[in-house]
Amino acid sequence: MEEKERQGKIRHLKKWSIGKASRWLVSHANEAGIDIDGFEHEITDYFKNHVLKEHGNSKKEKAKGQIAINENDFEKISDIVENPDHVMIGAKRDGKDVLYYVKKMTDGTILYVENVINNEDNKRLLGKTMFKRGKDVNKDKFKNIISMNNRTDISKAKIVNPVGTGSNPSYAKVVANPTQPSGQLSD
Repeated sequence: MEEKERQGKIRHLKKWSIGKASRWLVSHANEAGIDIDGFEHEITDYFKNHVLKEHGNSKKEKAKGQIAINENDFEKISDIVENPDHVMIGAKRDGKDVLYYVKKMTDGTILYVENVINNEDNKRLLGKTMFKRGKDVNKDKFKNIISMNNRTDISKAKIVNPVGTGSNPSYAKVVANPTQPSGQLSD
């Protein structure tokens, strides 16, 4: 367990490993200049508390056109990062590398966000937030959701669609450069 000091109190931060980054994800991140080879996807109790507090209230989420996140949704993260419908690689939020995933599930479409932590002490893909929508999220809607806050730079990002299995990079293809007009594919 990792200790974290907050407002003069020491608390234990619980962590859960979701698994290693897939080869296709490592390959596409590498092309974007982000080295995540050997990194693990990880969530913490802080992440879970944040998500439930910000996106777990049915009444508030319905008012935003979303569906409340529940405890069972955390168990879906492994499938989301292994087999997303789309993933945005190369985006920066507040100057830091961030990965965005979207996956349609039986009870809604989940958007999951990870911070890329790459320093001497930590090399991991850390869960930042997640929320659920009732509607499908295509690549254009995905791009619009990510860029609406004006804190996320997607100018060098690529949207990748892993077709088939999530463990083979030959199945992953770039479907769009988010800065190009809709309908145009990037190289």
